Order: sequence, then structure tokens, then C-alpha cells
Amino acid sequence: PKEGGVLTKDGCEQIARHKYQAGSYTYLDTLLNPFWTFLTERLPLWMAPNVVTTIGGVCCWISYIFSVSYLKQGTEIPTWLYLWNSFSLFAYYTLDCMDGKQARRTNSSSPLGQLFDHGIDAMGNLSHVQAVQCIFQLCPQSMV
Repeated sequence: PKEGGVLTKDGCEQIARHKYQAGSYTYLDTLLNPFWTFLTERLPLWMAPNVVTTIGGVCCWISYIFSVSYLKQGTEIPTWLYLWNSFSLFAYYTLDCMDGKQARRTNSSSPLGQLFDHGIDAMGNLSHVQAVQCIFQLCPQSMV
């Protein structure tokens, strides 16, 4: 790699040549795929897939921030937060399935878009963990 760089020239070339290959579908994927396709077809064609990804990520981050704040306080978790966490989880997964469909629909799929999507997926896991901690009202010692 060049000075201060992370990827070698060969690594950059491999990213440029990368082609997405979908994995196998689960029963839930098969069941919900028509719903995701229906919603994706209602998105405007000018909307970038990364916007869809970002909206899902924002749902996760709002969930995470509220969950952490209530867990830190050590107070009872309000019902509305359980409902919000449920909604945001469903919205996140729905939008996560829609972003790839939008990319293929607009012919704007790219390795960088996939990297962005997977990065948001990784960060979204924090909100999922916090939602479970809210359910069991577990406050990690590092938060106290």
C-alpha cells in the first residue's frame, strides 16, 4: 500500500472486479420477498440505494440511543420504547432488503454500495443488542 493507505493496488483491483452473488433464501425471505419488492417498486427511481440503507441505519441508531439512555438511568423501560425498538427492527430489516433491490432496479449497484450496506448492518447490530438488554433490563457494567 502507498504511505498511509490501507489497500494495496491489487486489493483495489479486486474490489473493482467484485460481483455480488446472493446467498440462499430462508423461509422468511421467501415469505416476505413479495412485500419487499412491492415497497421497492414504490420508491422513486432517483432515490439512491444508500439513502434507503441510511434510513434503516437511522432507525437503529435512534433505537440504540434511547435504549442506552434508559439503561444507564436504571429506570423502568417505558412501553413506548419496546414498541419503538420493535418498529425500528422491522423497518431496518425491511429497508435492508429493499436497498439491494433498489440498486438493481436503478442499475446503480456497486462494491462501495455493498460495503456501505454491510457497514450499516454491522453498526445496526448494536441496536439489536441494546433492545435485548432492554427486554431483560441488563445494564453492562461499563455503562454504570
